Amino acid sequence: MKLKPALFLFFILCFIAQSHCQVNDSTSHYYNLIQNPKNSNDLANAYRFFLKKKKEYSKESSIKYEIFALQNLADIRESLGYLDESERLSLECLELLDQIEVDDWSIDSKVKTINDLGKMYRSKKDYNEALKIYNDGLKLARKKSHQNIILNNIGFVYLKKGALQQAFEYFNLAYEKALANNDTLNIARSLDNLGFTKSKMKIKGAENDLIKALDIRKKKEYRLGIIHSYESLSRHFHSINNPTKALFYSNKVVSLAKEANNLEQIESALRLKIDIGDRLIINEYIKIRDSIDDKKETDRSNFNYYVYQYEKKERDLQKSERTKERIGIASLFLLVCFTFVYLYQKSKHKKEKQEQVYIIESQISKRVHDDIANDVFQVMTTLQANNELDDTIKSGIENVYDKARDISKQLSELDLSGDYKTILNDLALSYNDENTSIVLKDITKVNWGKVSKNRKTALYKVLQELLINMKKHSRASVAVIAFNNKGKKTSVTYTD
Repeated sequence: MKLKPALFLFFILCFIAQSHCQVNDSTSHYYNLIQNPKNSNDLANAYRFFLKKKKEYSKESSIKYEIFALQNLADIRESLGYLDESERLSLECLELLDQIEVDDWSIDSKVKTINDLGKMYRSKKDYNEALKIYNDGLKLARKKSHQNIILNNIGFVYLKKGALQQAFEYFNLAYEKALANNDTLNIARSLDNLGFTKSKMKIKGAENDLIKALDIRKKKEYRLGIIHSYESLSRHFHSINNPTKALFYSNKVVSLAKEANNLEQIESALRLKIDIGDRLIINEYIKIRDSIDDKKETDRSNFNYYVYQYEKKERDLQKSERTKERIGIASLFLLVCFTFVYLYQKSKHKKEKQEQVYIIESQISKRVHDDIANDVFQVMTTLQANNELDDTIKSGIENVYDKARDISKQLSELDLSGDYKTILNDLALSYNDENTSIVLKDITKVNWGKVSKNRKTALYKVLQELLINMKKHSRASVAVIAFNNKGKKTSVTYTD
């Protein structure tokens, strides 16, 4: 007895019917290529299509569509005999299924994937792991049709292990569920499996079950199922030493397989004839076997060549992207460096310009003090000695001298070598008199050691200008200069 692949196709179609994914014409076309490849490059083309779709769906975060694409990629790998890779893709499906909301679609899809994994472990003759996987799927399955399929698969594993009693129990349970669900094709499948197991156990009723399953499949015109029924009957009659009927049904298997022109079905039919003792077709069997091997080798070669070319393109693309990324990083680095240098040079230029302004101001201050103020002072001294000169003129000249002295003082070079708080306090005191009080508030809260020389100079000159204007114009009785720290910033507020 062998696994009925059409039933797995039926199982997959059940899920597609339930899926929320809208299968378009292209998807349907490539899906059908996987199930029934006609040419040696069909599987490679289907693989390319679903691999592209998987990447698109992954970028779009369309997890359900991505899962569907992954399932098809796993089916392609499994059909080519790459079971380890198919297993990896199926496990990736399960990881994605764990990320989405639990609903009928996700459960059905998970059961389908678990069932595929069980099939892979069974192909690798890892029957214990296959049973574990199938039982996980059975606990998860909600639909009776899905439960029936898994129960039959569990029974088949026990049959391969030679545990006939356990196989019988699971096939019987599958039959009961199929009856309760009125699932005609699964009734036929379960009956065929049950009858075959009874035949091996030498239990009465085996032939009756096998004939009944055949009749159901004939009514449904289910060609693949009919072939399996003929095969089961042939093996049954061979086991009870009825070579005539065994040969009769094996010939029907060969006839239908050749009608379908399916190499694997023909190979299976010829192997059946050899198993029941017909040695005349050994050469034909070897020829078919060689044809199948050649086809599989061609399919694998085409597929491997495509995968190699695809992976080469991917590597070249990744290499190109890495090169672009490196160029981008290098360009960004150069841009950052250029910006840093530009800002540094701009800041340096601004600082140098400001320092130059202070130097020029100091030079002007010196000229005003040395040339103008001294000359005015001498004129003022001379005129004051002249008693005949009007007091208004004397007062005007004295005002000119005071202004020259204030300008000199305002533009003079500032000595910041001492304590800055003391320097500011001295500035305030210089404008204190009997009519005006200057108050410095919270000056000690500022860490003046971290303030640059240029900023100290600028602040000093701003405050000096404010105090000069206060004296000239507002003649305030009180002026308050308040210092306040906010994080890394320091604010200075003047009020009079």
